[in-house]
Amino acid sequence: MQRPTQTSNSSLSPKTKSAVEFKPLLLRPAVFRPVLVLAALMLALGYHALELFGGGSPTIASEHQGTNPAVIELFTSQGCYSCPPAEALLGDLVESNDLENLVALEFHVDYWDSLVYGSHGSHKDPFSSPENSLRQRMYRRADLQGQTGVFTPQMVINGRYATVGSKRRTVLDSIRGLERPAITIDAVEQALPGSDNDGLRIELTGDFSAVPDDTHIWLAVFDIKETTNITTGENHEKMLTSHHMVRQLDRLSPLGGYTKLDAQNGVLQLQAGVVLGEGQGCAVLLQGSELGAVHGASYCPASLWKPKKV
Repeated sequence: MQRPTQTSNSSLSPKTKSAVEFKPLLLRPAVFRPVLVLAALMLALGYHALELFGGGSPTIASEHQGTNPAVIELFTSQGCYSCPPAEALLGDLVESNDLENLVALEFHVDYWDSLVYGSHGSHKDPFSSPENSLRQRMYRRADLQGQTGVFTPQMVINGRYATVGSKRRTVLDSIRGLERPAITIDAVEQALPGSDNDGLRIELTGDFSAVPDDTHIWLAVFDIKETTNITTGENHEKMLTSHHMVRQLDRLSPLGGYTKLDAQNGVLQLQAGVVLGEGQGCAVLLQGSELGAVHGASYCPASLWKPKKV
């Protein structure tokens, strides 16, 4: 079976890139440097992910989703000194959650890659891409609530609210308090006739009255978990663990949006091929080309994930 190389950082399909081009913005990352003592106190006194999601610690999605999970997107960089606490928070959510109530994705931006930190130089984040930076800039144009702009670490919840990604209490309160996506997405493994690739059947149900016609289904392919020894840049001499780092984001629905999908018994359906490399998983999002609200989300079924062989 053909597998993609691990070096692919493409996050938007060529069709998508042409649809979302706009004048480039000057990126000036605003850096948040938490005081270590205060951060420790917040971790000790703040909420724990288990309070939000309950017990259990599986790290693979269940076979059947469809629970209208919240979606969190962390914009981060291994070159950003204040980002490790935010990545640790996302890791807590991934590893403490049963993954039916939350779809968590990391988008590593590239505008930190060329910044020089004294004698330790710059650090090239292996998971970064210009497409991820473009996605964050597009969120800057969207009508987000909270702390908007282009900065790291930034957490975007349900495509509606933005905050500093290391603010545990704010992130958890936002996940709990924001309205969940309206559309239920069931992603089920299904063989594709005449293809060696894995197959995925995606079914959408719910109230589509508030979903714009040009909203699309997107497939996010991510590295499940990676630990990196950082030797350069601001985070030199640190061992960083990242979760669900998006390596590719492709539009699955046809031109015109979800309204062009096949309908059977009142359920919108789509079939797609999925190619994952070792150590990769995937998720499905229902969102417009210009971003904004996430109207539905689900992980791909666990049977399609390709965890690294021990």
